[in-house]
Amino acid sequence: KGCRKTPPSSRTMLLALPSSAGLLTTTPAAIRPVLRPRAALLATRTSLGPADLVSEPTSTASGSAAFSWEANWYPVMPVSYADPVRPNGFTLLGKHLVLWKSADGWACVEDACPHRLAPLSTGRVTEEGTLMCRFHGWRFDDAGNCVEVPNADAGAAASLCGAPETCATSYPVQEVSGLLWVWPEAGLEGLGRSLLEEPAALGSGAQDWVMTVPPVSYESMVENSMDPSHAPHLHEGTFAASDMVPLTDYSAPAEPLGDEGFTVAHGGYTTKNDGMKATRTFRSPSFVDVNYELPSGKQQNFQLYFVPSTPFETRVITGLGLPQLPAWLPKRELLADLLHAFFFSRSALWRFNDQDRLVMQGQDRNQAADPDRRQAAWDVATPSDTGVSTFRKWLAEVGGGGPFASSGAAASLPTTQEEVSRWNVHGKHCPSCKRALALLEGTQAALGKMALFAAVAAAALAVAGRLASGIVATAAAVALSAGSRWAAGGRAAFFGMERELWLPQVYAR
Repeated sequence: KGCRKTPPSSRTMLLALPSSAGLLTTTPAAIRPVLRPRAALLATRTSLGPADLVSEPTSTASGSAAFSWEANWYPVMPVSYADPVRPNGFTLLGKHLVLWKSADGWACVEDACPHRLAPLSTGRVTEEGTLMCRFHGWRFDDAGNCVEVPNADAGAAASLCGAPETCATSYPVQEVSGLLWVWPEAGLEGLGRSLLEEPAALGSGAQDWVMTVPPVSYESMVENSMDPSHAPHLHEGTFAASDMVPLTDYSAPAEPLGDEGFTVAHGGYTTKNDGMKATRTFRSPSFVDVNYELPSGKQQNFQLYFVPSTPFETRVITGLGLPQLPAWLPKRELLADLLHAFFFSRSALWRFNDQDRLVMQGQDRNQAADPDRRQAAWDVATPSDTGVSTFRKWLAEVGGGGPFASSGAAASLPTTQEEVSRWNVHGKHCPSCKRALALLEGTQAALGKMALFAAVAAAALAVAGRLASGIVATAAAVALSAGSRWAAGGRAAFFGMERELWLPQVYAR
């Protein structure tokens, strides 16, 4: 069709190119066989190779290619978080996008119907795998082509469906390592560049990914991951300031910094890990890999993705590596959801997160008030600031100041308590939490109805003079009512719907 912007294969963009291209040399062997056929598919449908679609890159004053935040792969959610039968709306680099599972796999387009700019994320996925706009029923295929206009006759519909103006802007998307990745650069040139790059993905899809979406800037989140020395002071209860060890052994990489990121190395920062050898690798634009080698010989690894949604919102995807329930266990999925809900309802966990979040939001507020104000840490006020300083240097020298530095759009800081509730930060995105919520709501409603029935039965038995049976029914009504209130309380406590965040609850005196 005349309106097709990218070939259908654009949703599976990690492709293996001929070995002469010198690409994908670090792609895990377990992934490579799956990717090679996609290159042939691209050639078949476009008669072009990736290099044919890409123009000469823009150069900086020094002559090196300018870093592009759009021309990168970003993990936008774990596959387990994406609803396969509904549209999944999200924001990436300030762009409102929507993912859905088409007949041929995951697809991504702008979250705006070309007809009236209604959000396609409020639409539905049809049986054919197309995305239907909820407003007037326009339907789009996995490449963004309009395939149906219900309110037009056959002739007009054929004309509309073939027009570029009726296309939904599409973006490359792929599934790797249990994550859905999006390349937020549209058009054939974006497609070509996406074919030449790999995501910062792990070789296995077995990772247990957890996602939160805190109202904190990308810059503050990455800086925090490069600043281990804050832990003894900020995270009271988990650590103790009295256990702090001065972090004097913190080395930065040699200059100059490259597009791909950097690695810093440091020693211990508490009495519990004094003498350890640690590295923190930032792989642009969003991956941070932390490795600890403790004096005991024990190895620890933490994988973190920081994905910039808006100037003051970041999608944080963490690989937890939690133990899995045995496959033979009855009701395994239900038990896993309940264990997940129990783990994420622990006040200590959210207190730890809030300790970080309140400080980072304060940083964002102060920095937004005066964007040109320099933090002393950027110039390595102490050796422990080396990681933060290196990241800020990378942003300034390579990253153009940050993902939103050139947008020129005024961003508003989050102000309402609802925006930082457990439900908004984690629960509404998490499939286990949503299933646990449905279970709690169903339990609350069922116990409430049973309590009402028992109360009516108790009254009838009392009128009939059957006092002993009436007492039993009354006791049952009280117990069932208490159970319903417990379910309601658990729902509020876990999802934070009635949760108040006061400083004394987060920080010790």
